[in-house]
Order: sequence, then structure tokens, then C-alpha cells
Amino acid sequence: MAGNISNNPLPQCPDSPNCIRTEMAFKAGMEMVFEYLSQIFEKDAFEFEVKDPKRIELHAVYRIPVFGFKDDVNVILDEKEGKTVVYIRSASRLGEYDLGVNKRRVKKIFRKLNDKIKK
Repeated sequence: MAGNISNNPLPQCPDSPNCIRTEMAFKAGMEMVFEYLSQIFEKDAFEFEVKDPKRIELHAVYRIPVFGFKDDVNVILDEKEGKTVVYIRSASRLGEYDLGVNKRRVKKIFRKLNDKIKK
């Protein structure tokens, strides 16, 4: 999943294991990737907004069931070598350990995005 496609513009994760920052390239236009990500966030996230439409920067908040803790997911899209690169950072707002929730969330977002693109 992770790759060193280019320099990820999102903030580094802290030393605590409750954050993941990675990227993945998709063979699809930026508009399509943006639309599909928006659909994924509309369905799965607690709330979602486009932070900067010129840069194509998205922010979603996920709420952990039962406890209600909130996690932030930030995404920036970029075009590189004919592909759309999705830079993503998912981090817990509270606590030091997330029991792998953020890593699983990012994998799920990438899997759903890939499934939509392949249709």
C-alpha cells in the first residue's frame, strides 16, 4: 500500500502508533478519484468537507463506535506521471494507541476506491 511516489505533503505522524501517513497512485483521472473519495466519505465518515477545492484537499472525521472518539482523515490529490496520487493521513485525536484502527481504515478506503475505479 505505502509507496514512495513523491514527497507526501501532509504533516508527519507523531511518534505514537495512532496515526498512518501514506500514499497510493491510481490509474484514473483526478476528477474521478475525487468523486469516488467523496462518495466513500459521504457514506462512511461522520462528517466530511472539501478543505481546498483548488488543491483538491479533503477532510473527513470518523467516529469510533461505542466510545465516540473522533479520528481525522486528510487527503490531498495530485497528478503524477499520468496517475492520480492519493496522499492520506489518518490519525486519532485522543490516546496513544488505536489498536490498528487508522491503518485498517486507510486500507479500506484504498480498497473501496480501487473497486470503484475498476468498475
